[in-house]
Amino acid sequence: MGRGCLKGPFSPAQPYSPFSLTGTHSLCYDFTINSKAAPGQQWCMIQGQVDHKNFLSYDCGLDKIKSLSALGGKISATITWEEQKATLRDMGDMLKQKLDDTKAENDMAKGLHTLEGRMCCRLKSSGCTSGSWQFGFNGRMRLRFDSDNKRWTVVHPGSNWMKEKWEDDREMTKFLHKTSMGDCRTWLQNLKEWEAELEPTGPSTTTPDTVLEKSSASTFNHWNSVPLITIILIIGCIIIFF
Repeated sequence: MGRGCLKGPFSPAQPYSPFSLTGTHSLCYDFTINSKAAPGQQWCMIQGQVDHKNFLSYDCGLDKIKSLSALGGKISATITWEEQKATLRDMGDMLKQKLDDTKAENDMAKGLHTLEGRMCCRLKSSGCTSGSWQFGFNGRMRLRFDSDNKRWTVVHPGSNWMKEKWEDDREMTKFLHKTSMGDCRTWLQNLKEWEAELEPTGPSTTTPDTVLEKSSASTFNHWNSVPLITIILIIGCIIIFF
């Protein structure tokens, strides 16, 4: 089972890092489960992204996984590809069952026909990993599961009943933690073989305030580059006009 930071034979002064690149690498899977799908229609679709780039898609009904990129094509010939397929199959079955159970057990959920969400694991250059899940219904995000501490959080008001129900499901909690902190983490580490095609995507440090500051600075620098005579002419035209 995955751990937040790898320890053991690796020296704290030189933490284990499977990538020579700096920054954070991520592996995510977006899923959509449709309980109202007609016979022959897709009832489950999962799309994988490595460093925010699509590389595979999986159709649960057909049990078929396909590559969406050159990276996906290379991985498709490895055991990692088959391991992902098996786990994604289990993920689709588990989520569909959870959606059906939720609708059957609570009248408030009868109108929830589509379960959407995302599972992600992230690997920092320090060797520390983190994982999370997000769950939504009918296009609205409702719950978040932090795999590091196995804690559920309500994202949308009015979803407390769902949080209480889901966090009591120990088997589900175990599956979510194992998949995001174990399987996903291992797959991401196995991508080291193709690290030249991976681009580190560290967390954004830009806030609305810094965006405004950068915008103001850019404007200031722009006017600094304008010749003085041009500025004088512009000011003169404004004075004459008014």
